[in-house]
Amino acid sequence: MANYSAPLLNASVITTFRTAGLLFVQTSAGNNRRFQVYEAEVGQAGSLASTDIQNLWDISRVGNSAGLVGTSVAPSLTDGSDGQSTSLAIYFNNLTTDPTYTTAGNGLSLKQWPVNQRGFYRWRALDDGDNIVIPAVSMNGIGARQLSGSANAAQSAMGSLAYVER
Repeated sequence: MANYSAPLLNASVITTFRTAGLLFVQTSAGNNRRFQVYEAEVGQAGSLASTDIQNLWDISRVGNSAGLVGTSVAPSLTDGSDGQSTSLAIYFNNLTTDPTYTTAGNGLSLKQWPVNQRGFYRWRALDDGDNIVIPAVSMNGIGARQLSGSANAAQSAMGSLAYVER
């Protein structure tokens, strides 16, 4: 059991949801693990708009990660003395083609946070029962996505996701 952290990044904030981070289960059955997200830190960076812009962050379930286009990222081990140095999860950020998100009632918008362009937000599970659980089912996962009330392409959405691999 090891803990990992992975960076969220959406390089260009627009008025529709774009995925800043996607964590999902591998396709090879021997490497499937159950993941539990216990922390998300979200915010914005870059040039500020002259009037305040509200950004909406959303954590939703993904039922199929086929067809996505983004940057593959190796999550960082948070404790260097853990025996398992490489996460078995697959992680992408700065997606330009989104995965297929689930429908309402099935994991769409598990968590949502409105954040001012000058602010940031941190969510942390109070205990293990509050973690967002990703089942050990191939291609299932969660995505952290963001949109802006008024597009500001000079602004980037940034943050991190922390999870434990069981």
